Amino acid sequence: MDYEFPLGLIALAGIIPLIIVYLLKPRPKPIILPSLMFVRNISRNSLDSRRKPSKKITDPLFFLQLLALILMAFVIAGPLLENITENSERVVVIIDSSASMAVPDRIEAAKSIAIECLGKENTVIAAESMPVVLAKAIDAASAEEIINDLESKDTSGEIPEAILTVVNDEGNQKAKIVVISDFENWAGKAPETYMKIARAKNMELEFRQVGKATSNYAIIGGYLKDQNDGTYEYTCTVKNFNNESVKLDVQLESKSGLISTQKISKPISLGEFGTQQIKFSSIPQGISTVEILNKDSVSCDNTAWISIPEIKMKQMLILTDLDPAISKSPVITALSLMPGLTVDIQHDLPAGDAKYDTIEKYDTIVIDCEHEPLPASTIKKVVSYAQSGKDLIVIGNGCLYNSSEMHELYPVLPVEISSIEEDSSHTIETTGSGTQIFEGISFNDVYTRKYLAAVPRENALVLAELEGAGPVVCTWKISNGTATYVGISDTAGNDAWDNFPTVPTYPVFWAKLLKYLWGIGDISETNVNTGRYQAFDQNVRVKTPGETISSKFVYYDKCGLYELNQKTVAANLYDSTESNTFTENRLNLTGESKGILKEDLYTKSPDKFRKYLIYTVLLLLILENVVMFRRRII
Repeated sequence: MDYEFPLGLIALAGIIPLIIVYLLKPRPKPIILPSLMFVRNISRNSLDSRRKPSKKITDPLFFLQLLALILMAFVIAGPLLENITENSERVVVIIDSSASMAVPDRIEAAKSIAIECLGKENTVIAAESMPVVLAKAIDAASAEEIINDLESKDTSGEIPEAILTVVNDEGNQKAKIVVISDFENWAGKAPETYMKIARAKNMELEFRQVGKATSNYAIIGGYLKDQNDGTYEYTCTVKNFNNESVKLDVQLESKSGLISTQKISKPISLGEFGTQQIKFSSIPQGISTVEILNKDSVSCDNTAWISIPEIKMKQMLILTDLDPAISKSPVITALSLMPGLTVDIQHDLPAGDAKYDTIEKYDTIVIDCEHEPLPASTIKKVVSYAQSGKDLIVIGNGCLYNSSEMHELYPVLPVEISSIEEDSSHTIETTGSGTQIFEGISFNDVYTRKYLAAVPRENALVLAELEGAGPVVCTWKISNGTATYVGISDTAGNDAWDNFPTVPTYPVFWAKLLKYLWGIGDISETNVNTGRYQAFDQNVRVKTPGETISSKFVYYDKCGLYELNQKTVAANLYDSTESNTFTENRLNLTGESKGILKEDLYTKSPDKFRKYLIYTVLLLLILENVVMFRRRII
């Protein structure tokens, strides 16, 4: 038995003098005195008899004092007894769901072990590129259901981060933590370190390894280089995770709206654990893939997805009440200067475009009416045009509010317009994604004298706003297209609502806005590594490799293509540690640490047992006083 203060047992030595006292205790002997002459002699004989030790002790008071002395010694020493409480039945299961767990049978083996380890109260955590809490404090049946639905993701596995997250949570004290993984990727200190940390916080940490060594081939890295001719060069690194040489067939397939699909094959030979770089030139705009055609253990690292935004000629129709032969509004001037954009300016739909389907040749329609509204028939066709998946931009001039005909546009606008306000105290500020979209454009020199008061609709994305007065640039999805409201009037002259059209960055504003609406972004924005987390201020419609969702964030947990914010993003694993499935004995527990790999958790504490010992001693002292009182000793 362990003790908190073992030296306290020295107090047991007090038993010896207690026994001696009772063995040699003077015991008055009743004597009949026939005569006073014998008093001296009898007194001497009686005294001699008291000095002889007794053969046995029968005084109850002795046993009370003896027991009290023994218990007091144990109180001082503080025995540490194994105390398994209800809290020890709480289990936290951390399951590695990274890319390497996609090897056949690994994730299934991990699920089986996890279910076997469940207790009365369970928390289930998936260790991906960040810890994902799937359930907290649930019963075994519910936890089993969640575990059975778990799938591996195409990300790295941050096991140490997940362990520290659990250990640092005070609500997990006295819990059992079970970590189940193939331990292909361990970016942290040695496992023994985390065991010691858990022990210090009164937790048990148990590691369970799954998976056997298996061969794998992977594209472990790739990057694009602009060739300045509208195409890119792609360089990737291919590695053989196998102790045998292999011949691999690597194929590039490009799909673009500008050219027909093309395929290029490059066979390569790799030695055991060999690595080789491959270059593909003239990668066109659009979507391309580089794929290892050989089958192996992990499929997600066999394909590299490439997304290059397509920059093609765009056609735009501007519907306005201004006569371009007399004067052009600032927005018409700005849009006419954009390269790769053909602009048609009309009062109404062009002649011969009486049928709806003829305006489909335009990629974008801009409505800019200052005084006179569009005909009702034109507005009806424009609304249908927007709802068919095209891009519509409406500029917030006075006519948009004053004319009842223009109100027919309201159902497709991302804002609700309520009034015209005159106030020069508001400044324009970017917000949400607009901060990145309009980077480099300063609104500090822009002032407004008049504006349309508006509020954004649900699921609309506000890119810029008048501080405290509502949005001035707002957009939302309509089918596959967009409807965008630009509440910055381009009225010129003395009646100008604001001075933004006179600011030098005004054309840049329109160029950046159109590139965003058309999904034309930087290469670094459209090619990312899996495991990345991107948040938005408002709900965004995201089409992932597996489903379509509406969310305020996107988590790139699968390799493939993601469609969001008018652009296509390619996500790739590019992680050699996750692709290396050939290692063995990956969990490095050495020396004495092996002995605590599966050690059960026992809470050892002197407090609870010491409390009962003290109560018992107090009871014995009370009984002792009762006996002494009855004997009239006290």
